Amino acid sequence: DPVFLNAPYSATVPEGSPEGSPIFEILVRDGDTGIPRPIELTIEGDRLEYFQLTQNQVSSDGVLSVTLATSKNIIDRENKEVLKEGGLYAFQVRAREVVDESGPVYGEETITSVTIVVTDIDDELPVFNRNSFTVPVPEDVGSDTPLPGLTLEVVDKDVSKNAEFSLSLEAVSPNSEGVFYVYPERALGKTPVIIRVKDPERLDYENEAARNFQFNVIAEALNGMKIKSEITVVVTDSNDNIPQFAEKSYEFNVAEDALAELPIGKIEAFDPDSGSYGEILYSIKGFGSEKFYVRPETGDISVASCGSENEIIPQGASCLDYEDRKSFSLTYTATDGGGQTTTTNLVIRIEDVNDNHPEFGLDEYRRVVREGDSVFEPALFIKATDADGPLQGGGKVFYTIKTINTDATVFQIDPMSGEITMTKPVRVEDTENGRYDLVIRATDQGKPDPLHGDVKVFIDVGSIRNQKPKFSQPRYDIAIRENAEAESDVIQVKADDPDGKNSDLRYHIHSGSKDNFVINPATGMITVAPDAVLSIEQNGELYEISVQVTDNGEPYQQTSGAQVTITVQDVNNKAPKFLQDSYTEYVLENEEKGHHVLTVTATDPDRNADLEYDIIEPIEARDKSGTKLENIAAYDFKAAFSIDPRNGKISISEKLSYSSAAVIILTLQVKDKNAEENIEDQVATTEATLYIKAFNADNPVFPPPWTPSDPTISVNISENIPPGEALFNLGAKDPLTGEQI
Repeated sequence: DPVFLNAPYSATVPEGSPEGSPIFEILVRDGDTGIPRPIELTIEGDRLEYFQLTQNQVSSDGVLSVTLATSKNIIDRENKEVLKEGGLYAFQVRAREVVDESGPVYGEETITSVTIVVTDIDDELPVFNRNSFTVPVPEDVGSDTPLPGLTLEVVDKDVSKNAEFSLSLEAVSPNSEGVFYVYPERALGKTPVIIRVKDPERLDYENEAARNFQFNVIAEALNGMKIKSEITVVVTDSNDNIPQFAEKSYEFNVAEDALAELPIGKIEAFDPDSGSYGEILYSIKGFGSEKFYVRPETGDISVASCGSENEIIPQGASCLDYEDRKSFSLTYTATDGGGQTTTTNLVIRIEDVNDNHPEFGLDEYRRVVREGDSVFEPALFIKATDADGPLQGGGKVFYTIKTINTDATVFQIDPMSGEITMTKPVRVEDTENGRYDLVIRATDQGKPDPLHGDVKVFIDVGSIRNQKPKFSQPRYDIAIRENAEAESDVIQVKADDPDGKNSDLRYHIHSGSKDNFVINPATGMITVAPDAVLSIEQNGELYEISVQVTDNGEPYQQTSGAQVTITVQDVNNKAPKFLQDSYTEYVLENEEKGHHVLTVTATDPDRNADLEYDIIEPIEARDKSGTKLENIAAYDFKAAFSIDPRNGKISISEKLSYSSAAVIILTLQVKDKNAEENIEDQVATTEATLYIKAFNADNPVFPPPWTPSDPTISVNISENIPPGEALFNLGAKDPLTGEQI
């Protein structure tokens, strides 16, 4: 068989090698002994026909030498078959013995493998999958967000380092500079390209100069060659703007008699968004908003119909009433098509209109007088009220006598107070039926035209046959105790009816009882009310009660009055109380006996209270370590202080000792010695904590009024003192030597 002398065969060949480039030499000879036969070499399996055999030479000893060289088909590392094998290209070389060259006739043959490692050269440029893209981007996109829908890829078919390239952006439109950035900036082979938003604030659909951006994505190979893909970014509108009102709040006025559908005002908001995002609907909310209507599309505000919430019934009545409510503070809302909402404050003030006539307290007034009377007893007042506000007279009314059924001038009325008085004695013969019929008019001060109301007043002139009842005395005085029991009798008033039965008389309290006294209408007995509160502290001690009695006379009842004065006498039934829940004081241990430490004060609402102070158990003490002292054998801390029972002054009664008792807690008591009721309960207690301070005779001392027990110095200064000026001089002395420190 033929024998390859220098097998195996492998070599590294760079792609793009020119035709005829030698790869390596193949040596082969006939393996038989004797005269060697000729050998023929052929290439097998070179599917891409990248190689050829050249320069055949036969040596004297029969060795055939052939050169493997590149063919006219230039080697391409990026060829799919080469790429598939990772850059390896394999084929075979066949060596056959030539038995008869004329045939030719071949004898034995041998095949050997050839492996070529094709190395890459930078012969490929990066390629984008598309030359241009148009990408819509919403204006509210966030920072570092990739451009949505951009499927940009770049491929460099070279391998290894030769496939490296860089990516960058090149502004086409001036406005795109710095708005976007590319990722990655360096890539290898096939790479998806991501464009991210760098400065989203510059994307603004509402700004025409910020709606469109053009730039190139540049891919630059290592050899400096560049390719590009053009990107056009079209900014789409987003609901990134909320409606904006021109003012923070709005105020409108409307008259209280305004009819439904009357325009009040118009409030509009601005939203720069486009399309439905910029369309705004308006509404109002708040207490009383149902009295008004806003047209959602336009913002026109008008009066709503009464009883139809936020609706309008043309020319219907409104529910506006100045006397009921003078203003409305509402929330006015603007909502755009994307649901963005903003609000502003809307105040609608109701203008007062003179729409209320004066109204009298009674439907009619009646009074009976005796013939010859020249004054009303009691005084006769006619009272009317007007509900209109300050701009319509402020409720003031003026009274006049409109008509009277007599030519005689008998009565007059005070225009301000409404009191009717007699100008001369009344007479039965002044009228046909012995009764004066008056019409009293009350006129308000409204604008533009005042309104009025009328009421009838009937004054009957009675004869001596219908006389007033008469109290047995014009004034009654009585004193009762503050603790008088409920429903207990106080005093009985009595009256006589000169022309009727006393049993028909009826008593009632007209005023002054403060709801603490009631009267029996049949007997005139005044008693303490069931729920009376006779406390002097709450209701005072004096009650001036006006009592009236009415007979059963014909044709009209007659009334008389009397005054009852009830004086409530104080009862000592209330407990005293300390001004403070607890007291604290600091005392130097070297203070002398009798030194005043503290004054405690208690109060008692009873008028005749006589308070007495005392120190009672428990009295506790603790030493400087905080340990409670259990007995007084070593030091009688319970006798350390005493209190003046008259004024609550606490003084030192025994020598103090910080080392023995650093804290002494006194229980203080005050009681009312004049207590009449609840005697055991008319006591109050409190605590006084006294801290004993150690005294060191070596400590410096400040000048008076400073003392160790009251270490305070008060200084008065004037205002407007310039900075740096001395306020006062403070010195101290050594207590032993008296020298200034």
